[in-house]
Amino acid sequence: MSKPVTFILKDELLNMTIGTVVFNGKFVFELADNIPTNYWKQVGFIPLANNSKTAESDELFYYLNSRLPINLREKPAKEKLDYIKESGLKVASDSFALIPAK
Repeated sequence: MSKPVTFILKDELLNMTIGTVVFNGKFVFELADNIPTNYWKQVGFIPLANNSKTAESDELFYYLNSRLPINLREKPAKEKLDYIKESGLKVASDSFALIPAK
């Protein structure tokens, strides 16, 4: 991957930025400073260790694969990332959305 690709994780129901997701050869999630870790642990889908505000994985889609359309889940990372860049990533079960950062 040539340069980092950054997304904003937003709770659209509350119109609140939850954090950022960066793909830079690995997956990096960082919870926004104003979001308490206890709140995220109750509602979030990316687990955080202890009171850490970040999660990293060498597997780019470890935390997001289940949120992708079924036909993309076995595709290469580039196809998954292209899909998210083009259309964002939302699921019907909650109000979280990944939106490309500008």
